[in-house]
Amino acid sequence: MSDYRTVGLIAGNLSLPIMAAKKVKERGGRLVVVGLTGETDPKVAQLADAYLEIPLGHIGLTADFFLEHGVEKLSIAGGVSRENIISRYQPDEEAIKVMEKLSSFQTDSILRAVAGYLEERGLKLLSVAELVPELLIKPGLLTNSKPDPELLTDLQMAFRLAKELGRLDCGQTVVVSDKIAIALEGADGTDATIRRGASLCKKPIAVAKVVKPNQDTRLDLPVIGPDTVSVLTECGAGGLALDASGLIMLDGDRCLDMANQAGLVMVAWREGETEVSADG
Repeated sequence: MSDYRTVGLIAGNLSLPIMAAKKVKERGGRLVVVGLTGETDPKVAQLADAYLEIPLGHIGLTADFFLEHGVEKLSIAGGVSRENIISRYQPDEEAIKVMEKLSSFQTDSILRAVAGYLEERGLKLLSVAELVPELLIKPGLLTNSKPDPELLTDLQMAFRLAKELGRLDCGQTVVVSDKIAIALEGADGTDATIRRGASLCKKPIAVAKVVKPNQDTRLDLPVIGPDTVSVLTECGAGGLALDASGLIMLDGDRCLDMANQAGLVMVAWREGETEVSADG
């Protein structure tokens, strides 16, 4: 949204914070960034007009820094490694107060509580997809290869099942082969689910990754990147269906180059619109 002259960004790991920061700067925006120790790529700091790096858990200092620099709206981009959560989490007094009010310590509950604290301090939290919508995957055929009828049917089934899995808040990825659900995502994550599914059948699998229907993308924005495409190609997957309603592809050109070289089909759909047109 180009009317935000000063943009705040809480930057986690991987390349999404860099992508978002570059888009903000390309639009002429002023960028204020809070990075996380052990997570944030130094390139993000180079793009920022103001930068502060803190240990995970310093939410009071985070809010103070943004407000001091005139930030009213901010986004969270990138993730946090389990290692950082376990070994580097250092809650400040404000974080302790927020955590004391929680009845559940699931990730979603913690993130919602932190978001509530930031908004109580006067900071409006936006999804990265709202802040820089040009990063979202566009619907349609993404690769040179088109799915044959059999693969298309499996991709459509995987996409529908992934949406239902998301409604149960259990996962976002499903693997299908021969119209049979082979693997559903659990705590092991997307890449492990793909490997697990591929190990259970001999023919190329169909995979779908979606946005949960009730997912708060301000706090947890689904992404896919080269690592997952690499897993798909290593496993000899036939195709990948992605959700065009709010999913971001990291290093998109590289992902598509990898997929095209491997003959992997990639499509992006919205729920209820799972066809591939004759012209691609």
